[in-house]
Amino acid sequence: MHSFAPIVLLATVLFLCDRVAAQDAATSESLATLKAGSAQDIASAISSLPDDTLNQPEIARQLTLLLNDDRAVVEHLMGRETVRERAWFKLLDLPSTAAVSILKEVSELETDRARARAFQAISRIGKPNLRAYEMTLPFCSDDDVYLRSRAISALNAVADDSDESVFQFGKLLLDSDPMVKWTVLDALDKRSKRIRPVIPEVIALLDDDSDVYIAISNHFTLPEKLRARAARLLARIGPDASDAMPKLKSLTGPDYNKNVRIWSATAICNIAESPPPQALDLLGQLLLDDRDREFVQNDAPEAIAQLGPSASGLLDSLERAKKHASAQIRWGLVDAFFAIDPDSAVSRCLPLMEDEDELVVEVVIDALSSRSISEPRVIAAYTRALRNHDGLFDQPASSAVDALANLGSDATAAVPALQLLAQDPSISDTLKDEVSAALESIR
Repeated sequence: MHSFAPIVLLATVLFLCDRVAAQDAATSESLATLKAGSAQDIASAISSLPDDTLNQPEIARQLTLLLNDDRAVVEHLMGRETVRERAWFKLLDLPSTAAVSILKEVSELETDRARARAFQAISRIGKPNLRAYEMTLPFCSDDDVYLRSRAISALNAVADDSDESVFQFGKLLLDSDPMVKWTVLDALDKRSKRIRPVIPEVIALLDDDSDVYIAISNHFTLPEKLRARAARLLARIGPDASDAMPKLKSLTGPDYNKNVRIWSATAICNIAESPPPQALDLLGQLLLDDRDREFVQNDAPEAIAQLGPSASGLLDSLERAKKHASAQIRWGLVDAFFAIDPDSAVSRCLPLMEDEDELVVEVVIDALSSRSISEPRVIAAYTRALRNHDGLFDQPASSAVDALANLGSDATAAVPALQLLAQDPSISDTLKDEVSAALESIR
């Protein structure tokens, strides 16, 4: 019986050797096509890279070098797509182990913008990695503001939660640029339970009235206030930030930006032994402020959600906010209801399934689906949403179909409605495929 063991071992070794050789051949072929002459050939090669080559260091390094390539791949009325952009999007598909390979080529990139793109990729795919941390840190003091901000964002991704990392971010918080400070605050927020030694530096930012324009904001083209971001972090820290109380109280006054007031009041509530009624009342007031204006945006729903059960006194204000003219306020209510009182949240959120804004409905569906709630009233609400597929990407019907599919056999009651939707000639092929998959999952 044991005589077969050497044969099995040899077969296994040969199989593994063949597999490694095949991977090496695939990698070599992919690298050759990535170095092809025309922009179209390179772009096509990027898009068709086999998944099993994406963990190869040479692939990551070559994609990084292509961030230098500004040749057009596609030109149209809305602009142009370049090799650089195609390479950047593929970098986002790489495993976190590719961070070091990307960093090895950063010095070969020709512009600060190209280097910033490399760091953006690392910030998306990165995980704690000491070597990547050491290679990123020198760029965090670069002369170019945008580059050092992106480098700090990457450092956030590859740094651990050690005291050394926290102290390093504390040093970076002394940067002169508000956008860089904002990026550092994001890094500290991720480590909020360990940042006691740098709390004084965070509190000092409450005196900074700088505006920050960030790429992705709740408020679109409006600037954010740096002191509001600092107050938001202090709210996460809680009682350890008690030294900030006098300044936070002054920032709740009517002369300050709305989000500064919101996050200062939230910080006061989280730092105090119990939320002061004045601070809670202010949050309720700011939630309902300008409720007849359609394009009002503020962080009140998110801030109230952060308070959790201690904000139960604001449930009536949240209920009234269901009639707020701003969809951004309405969809923010969903997380707040679940954070404050999970037992009543389903009953409070279901009326928002009838909201006129598809994004509000999608948020409700996502909240219910992520919690695998299969109550008959929830399935009935999903079923009603199947009739509404005229929104962007077949929404909100598409989200309802996904939610029903995730429930599997618990969603049997929705089968007739799904079958009816599948026969609707007006739905897209994509939605039709989603319905078929849902029916298979349920059955």
